[in-house]
Formats: sequence, C-alpha cells, structure tokens
Amino acid sequence: MRVSKQELIHWQLQAMLREHTFNDDTLKYLGVRKDSIGVPQHWYSIDGHEVPVDAIEELESADDDT
Repeated sequence: MRVSKQELIHWQLQAMLREHTFNDDTLKYLGVRKDSIGVPQHWYSIDGHEVPVDAIEELESADDDT
C-alpha cells in the first residue's frame, strides 16, 4: 500500500495532536473540506491560518527553549 505525502503529513499531525497539548490558535484539526478546486482535503488551523494539508510541504519539530 502506497501512502501519499498529504496523507502522511495528515497522520503525522494527528499523532502530534494526540501526543501533545496545543492551544486552539496554535494547531487544530478542522476536518475534511473541499479546497479551491473542489477536492476534499484535511484542513488544519495553524497559528490562526486555515490550511489544507496539501499546502504543507514538511513538518519539523521546534525545541522549546523555555
């Protein structure tokens, strides 16, 4: 079974949401919606911006220096 890059990023984001606590304005899953050309996509709110998963190129972890 081959997994698309978008599906992999979606599952990585879901794992992050399960394993960590985020404020709703930092990272929140918004569900499946149609994008600008009518294709259903997983959508996330990231720092207050609504983003379809296919617009996310990569994920990287940020170390908390506090």
